[in-house]
Amino acid sequence: MTKWLPPLRSILPAEHGSWFMLGFPLGLGLLLRPSLAGLCLGCAALSFFLGRPPLRRVLQGQKDPVQLHGLLLLGVLTIAFGLLTLTISDARFLIPLACVSPLVFLALRADLARTTRTLAVEMAAQGAFAGLAAAMLVAAGDSQAEALRAWWFVTLVGSANLAHVRRWLGRAHGLADSDLRRRMILVHILHTLLVGSSALLLATRGLAGALWTAWTALLYLRALVPVRVIPARTLGWREGGLSIIGLALLWRALL
Repeated sequence: MTKWLPPLRSILPAEHGSWFMLGFPLGLGLLLRPSLAGLCLGCAALSFFLGRPPLRRVLQGQKDPVQLHGLLLLGVLTIAFGLLTLTISDARFLIPLACVSPLVFLALRADLARTTRTLAVEMAAQGAFAGLAAAMLVAAGDSQAEALRAWWFVTLVGSANLAHVRRWLGRAHGLADSDLRRRMILVHILHTLLVGSSALLLATRGLAGALWTAWTALLYLRALVPVRVIPARTLGWREGGLSIIGLALLWRALL
């Protein structure tokens, strides 16, 4: 960007999956309860998210002042937007953030260490991102119960999709049948939880709730179809497109 700031490409995470993990709860929070407080909190989360690559480089001992400047700028933006949220809202939004803070720490620690990303770590990251939606709702005046429901569904739908993608990648990389069966068990568990929770909590909330529940059943059926090898990038964008459809349906179901 300039001699004082790192190039944009160096702070943008390369994994488009992480963008969808952030974008889903961010979009849901803004759609459900549009507010200036929610927008400021979303900007704080985005600044924190973009600060991970320069933070990783600094902790790895890369003595690049440009990366350090970028980290300081993003850190200041995170704090500034967080304080602005606290100024225009009450402190209740800190409760969801405090509840997911162990998940944030676990996911951030794995990211900074570049350790193998297990499903447990990815689910922790999904739960941490989902906490953003919950906090945005509370900052906009929603109850903690409504925020918890949003967190639950964002975490579940994201985790179920992660399990499906990991099974697909395992098949594409020639993983042993025993490992694929274990991955399939997790697909069954997470999708069953998603469909069951939707049927119990949302299906009776009119047409929108019924459509969302039907959508979760279709996602489960999609996960049961025999794996067909396609390019990973194609899979990523396809799953991203499905996430956008799911976002619209969940938004209407939670209204």
